[in-house]
Amino acid sequence: MRRGYGWVIASALVLSACGSGPSPQALARNEPPPTTTTTTLPPEGVAVVTITNGKFTPALLELDLEKQWIVRWINDDPPREYVLTAKEFESPTLLPGDSWEFDFSGLKPAIYRYRTFIGNQRIPGMVDTRPER
Repeated sequence: MRRGYGWVIASALVLSACGSGPSPQALARNEPPPTTTTTTLPPEGVAVVTITNGKFTPALLELDLEKQWIVRWINDDPPREYVLTAKEFESPTLLPGDSWEFDFSGLKPAIYRYRTFIGNQRIPGMVDTRPER
């Protein structure tokens, strides 16, 4: 009797695994399955820099300190993890999906250069808070 239940359970697992994945029509058209993206705007005063495909976007962020004074970096680059470093700050390790913020309001207007690394490759970024550009 136990042997019959084991066979039924094993068969059910195999059949359920075979039923997942893209449809045969999507595979024939070489289309990825549909995804839904939800974008929420950052709070007032926050500018966003994403880390995607091993680079910062935007690589040069121009901040008007009257409107935006906080920069939020978001690691959108799985499977990599990053640590952002500059003379003025150092982030914790950002795993994929993590974010970190730095408040530039207490610093004098200037160009602030920061970086991260992928192996030995240096990835640069800049935040320009000067009012005259």
